[in-house]
Amino acid sequence: MVREIPDTLKAMLNEYVFNLKIYFGSKVYGVYIYNSVALGTFDEAKSDIDFVTIINEEFTGEEIEALKRLHKQLNARFKFAKRLEGMYIRIEDIGKLNSDIKPYPYFADEKLKIGYYDINAVTWWTLKNYGIGVKSSSISKLNIEVSWKEVVKNMDYNLNWYWKGKLSSKIIFLSDYWVEFSVLTLCRILYTLKKRDITAKVKAADEALKELPDDFKLIVKEALRIRNCSSKKSLYKFRIIRAIEAKKLIEYVIRYCNNAYFQISNHEEIAERS
Repeated sequence: MVREIPDTLKAMLNEYVFNLKIYFGSKVYGVYIYNSVALGTFDEAKSDIDFVTIINEEFTGEEIEALKRLHKQLNARFKFAKRLEGMYIRIEDIGKLNSDIKPYPYFADEKLKIGYYDINAVTWWTLKNYGIGVKSSSISKLNIEVSWKEVVKNMDYNLNWYWKGKLSSKIIFLSDYWVEFSVLTLCRILYTLKKRDITAKVKAADEALKELPDDFKLIVKEALRIRNCSSKKSLYKFRIIRAIEAKKLIEYVIRYCNNAYFQISNHEEIAERS
């Protein structure tokens, strides 16, 4: 099902596409939205507006400067422009991973940079199945090739490298941000692997409350409290206890997914990369 872009974002996105065509003409193939907007769960208070702009050829140095000006102009006119996050990917690199392509322009944290960002199997799978074109050709015409096996491999790497590495930190899980980010992300990974689908973090957390062991339900409710700003008062008396519970959830999800979904050979490959 193709979802509609929220009315609050249409003017900004339409102007973004219009200006791209004015600045760069046929160099731009199309603009595509994914994640919360495409999944129908955009939160005006917190959600980013994630995009992939497909280009027919690389931008020159002069054009990169023009692109910076374009984003600066959008930031000045539209309140949601600062929450745009996305990449400018060459058409021949559609479906590829960061490891297989050259550095590319990306916009995040209100700045245009050159490097690597959110290009992975999950991004391509979400685009292929839920992406919305903004005054652009249909997603189907991009012929994105990505398998569910690649999505699972990405989740394996995410858990057994990124999140396992975070467990050694003694301070980050004391913050509201890291409790919300870690717990809701882990719930989303669980949902993705169990349902073979991608959904918003809040929906994944609601599902996790039905399926996780009782020991982990309070920390999920705490993450949802932070996300939804439903109360200023924490469900925990002490931050250190909350941090320990968040780490326990990460350990549980890693252990559960390793047993249920991942192969030992994948873990060996992850160990080599790290």
